[in-house]
Amino acid sequence: MSERLSTSETAVSAAVPLTSVPLGTMVTLHEVRDSESRSPLRSLGLIDACRMRLCKIGDPCIVQVRATRIGLSRAVARCVFVVPDAADR
Repeated sequence: MSERLSTSETAVSAAVPLTSVPLGTMVTLHEVRDSESRSPLRSLGLIDACRMRLCKIGDPCIVQVRATRIGLSRAVARCVFVVPDAADR
């Protein structure tokens, strides 16, 4: 009998650091693993399950959330775990 993963388990296994997705990819925020960055990122609009596009890789790493572009240091971007949209994989 095969085991089926729940949607949340699938998302956890598919979550990758923001720094590892290709430029232009649409992603959904899964979690921020740096506790010091969570609150400032939330205040900038990076809330649970928000969708964003990776606009620039590097330092800063730039993401677009809705109509706003946000620059993140490479260290912070490494702690932002996202799930790439199925269409962009």
